[in-house]
Amino acid sequence: MAALEEQEIRAQEAVASYTDLIRQKVERNWIQPPGDITGLDCVVRVRLIPGGDVIDAQVIKSSGNALFDRSVERATRKAAPLPLPNDPKMFNFFRTLEFYFRPGD
Repeated sequence: MAALEEQEIRAQEAVASYTDLIRQKVERNWIQPPGDITGLDCVVRVRLIPGGDVIDAQVIKSSGNALFDRSVERATRKAAPLPLPNDPKMFNFFRTLEFYFRPGD
């Protein structure tokens, strides 16, 4: 039982760490849409396959600005392959993940 709990804690730490790396890579691939984006943010759900390729990227909490939301979805797809842990046993924790996107965060 303790080994299972330890694995769960390791997985949660890896997800937190790699989610931040993924967000950073998406931001590097993001092209700011025209207009004022001050204060805009969104939450993106990403579905991945082993190797980090994106099979789906969808804004699940909109910024309220469709151009901004679409630009983040495009950047997420363009950023593939996304960084993942080397341990294949960890992939199930990354098959579907969500991250918060705010430019400059």
